[in-house]
Amino acid sequence: MSALSNVPVAPPRPCPFCGVMAGVPHESQEGCIAALHTEILRMRGILEHLRPAGISRLTEDPDNDPPVAVRLLLD
Repeated sequence: MSALSNVPVAPPRPCPFCGVMAGVPHESQEGCIAALHTEILRMRGILEHLRPAGISRLTEDPDNDPPVAVRLLLD
């Protein structure tokens, strides 16, 4: 078993047909489509948790701020 740990493992490469990272090219168009759907779901999951840089410094939650009275003077 110790000899197997010395065998180099090839890094995953993109499928030449769809571009999704895979160890080997997908065997059919359906395989590429399934891989693309999986990649879309993975990216949507990542994007759900992202926030623009600095957004917490620039905006506040409007529900936490008390209303402010404003007086307008017209000339």
